[in-house]
Amino acid sequence: MNAYLRKRDNARTYYCLLRWQENGKRKTKEVSTGIPIKGNNRRKAEKKCEEIRREYELKYEINKIEVTDILFTDYLLDWLEQNRYTWKPTTAYGYEMVIKNRIVPYFEDKRIKLVDITPKNLQEYYNSMLRKGLSSSTVKRHHANIRKALQEAVEMNMIPYNIADRTKLPKNTKHQVTIYNKEQLEHLLRISIGTPIECAVRLAVYYGLRRGEIGGLTWKEIDLDNRLIHIANTKVTSNHEIFQASAKTASSCRTLPISDDIYDYLCNLKEKQQKNREYFGKAYIDTDFVCCWDNGEPLKVSYISHAFADLLKRNNLPHIRFHDLRHSCATLLLEQGIDLKIIQEYIGHSVISTTANLYLHPNLELKKKAVGVMDALFTE
Repeated sequence: MNAYLRKRDNARTYYCLLRWQENGKRKTKEVSTGIPIKGNNRRKAEKKCEEIRREYELKYEINKIEVTDILFTDYLLDWLEQNRYTWKPTTAYGYEMVIKNRIVPYFEDKRIKLVDITPKNLQEYYNSMLRKGLSSSTVKRHHANIRKALQEAVEMNMIPYNIADRTKLPKNTKHQVTIYNKEQLEHLLRISIGTPIECAVRLAVYYGLRRGEIGGLTWKEIDLDNRLIHIANTKVTSNHEIFQASAKTASSCRTLPISDDIYDYLCNLKEKQQKNREYFGKAYIDTDFVCCWDNGEPLKVSYISHAFADLLKRNNLPHIRFHDLRHSCATLLLEQGIDLKIIQEYIGHSVISTTANLYLHPNLELKKKAVGVMDALFTE
């Protein structure tokens, strides 16, 4: 049995979270320590939490529980269910997609028990995912999920050590990004007019916003009077539910000026949505999201990607990911002579190296210009 000291929302006392295995099932229980959070009481609460652990360990005879029959896949699914409500929705959604869509389907027919899983089993899984075309960074995320789940099994004395630590991870491979030039972006803006993703495309092209940032943008974050856009939230989908969460990082929270073109567009969009609100009446879904259907229902971030791919295909444009508009925006700013530090803050990166290494793709003309500068320096 493991015990963790927790602070619950709006609670005045510390709580002790207990986790143990019983008859092949993972159990959890929260017990109040009775120790006030206010004041310098953490050590007292930790001591009380340990006392509670010993009390419940005797009560449930934890040391006599047999765990040798638990399948690796059953453990992962149970771990996911037990922890999902302690994670942010974005975190829970990420774990769920990896475990349910990739890891469990691979191991399900193998019927490997948790206590029998080996580094070789995991290595074969990683190699299989690479053969399917997953990137090395994606496979590393799968590994991180597995390792985290197994680490809890170690802490609960279900397995002696974390076998994920004994695997060999693939080396990072640089993703070859395709970006659009100025003419292609202008064409894209034209063909997106009148489509459900017109607003999403425009914001991605002009501001390099992430898909989730676009989906999470609300009218209360757009200050038309002062012509400012405040990026503070992102949107994800989990279990078919839409969640609005805080932005990716502190630097992702940023304020951007509204240009004349975007100002006119947003004013017209807001007026259109007001007319839709009046037309639909009580049937209108008033969520305040900027990117939405005519009835006010917000666009799902997954729909933005699918609709974008279809738009490119219908118009015979080179295939790029919606996220590559972010790369295109940053690169276009660089080509126009905008300082790298400004681009970093404009895009919303915490460190400038991320901007330089991942999002800027100087074209051949700029490279020729650089060569010309060097040539002029050393040629009389």
